Amino acid sequence: MKELVFRVEILSPIHLGDGKSDVIIDAEIVHDKYGLPYFPARRLKGLLYESAIEMAEISQEQWFSIDEVNMVFGHVGATESSFILENLYLEDYDSLVEQWNYLETKYKRIFTPQALLESYTQLRYQTSIDEATGTTKDGSLHNIRVLDEGNSFKGNFLITANQELVEKILTKAVPNLRYAGAKRNRGLGHIKCSVEMAAKGRAK
Repeated sequence: MKELVFRVEILSPIHLGDGKSDVIIDAEIVHDKYGLPYFPARRLKGLLYESAIEMAEISQEQWFSIDEVNMVFGHVGATESSFILENLYLEDYDSLVEQWNYLETKYKRIFTPQALLESYTQLRYQTSIDEATGTTKDGSLHNIRVLDEGNSFKGNFLITANQELVEKILTKAVPNLRYAGAKRNRGLGHIKCSVEMAAKGRAK
């Protein structure tokens, strides 16, 4: 087995939706119990798979085949994935949690999960235009929460089988993965991904 660290840098505001909404927010983003945003492993794995398939097709399967990608990602029958990818958390996550616990205990009414989430994010408002009249459609105003650019995530990536093939696929698929989340056609979700050797101990 080989342990790596997967990193995602946020180059433009990004919306990683959690499928929830309320009377104020139409589209919330994923975050933990502290209010800290994170990048779900399952979603990242899906994006990485799409990127790997794309690179196999671009190279006409010269770099690696689509069958090999499916095998590595566990998409062949009962075959298990050749790697384990954990949720990615903000850099210095443990330190942030420690600070939050202290502040939340001392200033409970001020430091809440919602307040912490809002310190990393902003709301974007959008409307739909009626092409016939050129005016805003009634009831079309809605908002989404986005994570600010400049943040970065990291998480553990453990290769459990087919190490040489996994590394070959990562070499091409990781730098090719440049967008994530919703509203990518509106300038959201530009990311930069990288993989490196893990230091001793866990990445988180």
